[in-house]
Amino acid sequence: MAITEADRLEMHLQIRKMMGDKVADTMMEHLPPTGWADVARKSDVDYLAALMAARFEAADQRFENIESRLSGIVAGMWAMGAISITAFIGLFTLIATKL
Repeated sequence: MAITEADRLEMHLQIRKMMGDKVADTMMEHLPPTGWADVARKSDVDYLAALMAARFEAADQRFENIESRLSGIVAGMWAMGAISITAFIGLFTLIATKL
């Protein structure tokens, strides 16, 4: 059963009658505005913190894998560049010696 604002007001007025304005106001300030089902406990926050930490760790690992692969690709490109330069120099030398 959902507690409505009318229910909360009625409770507040009854507590005022029984215990006075100050006690009733203090009690109402300690109640959540929407109901206890909407209030997060420390264990809820701890669980979400652990879940987020695990997800960030997994994301970090994926980025490290991508970085490693990109480093390999860059190294391969440098090697292909060196081979191409060597082949060009060899071809140029061959043509130059034939002339």
